[in-house]
Amino acid sequence: MADYEIDEIHRIRREISERFDHDIDKLIAHYQALEKEYRKSGKYKFVNPPDEKPKAEKSKDEEAAD
Repeated sequence: MADYEIDEIHRIRREISERFDHDIDKLIAHYQALEKEYRKSGKYKFVNPPDEKPKAEKSKDEEAAD
């Protein structure tokens, strides 16, 4: 990626950060409000996260120990 593109990404990130007073909680609240608005509109499809995390698969060493 060219330096110009990296500089542009940094500039945009600074603008977004400034918009929310460099407060991550304000930024998250904004995105959560947008999500709620988009879900309500019905124009977009959302995938809900699973209720629980999948169980980690056992490694070959763990299976051999069983």
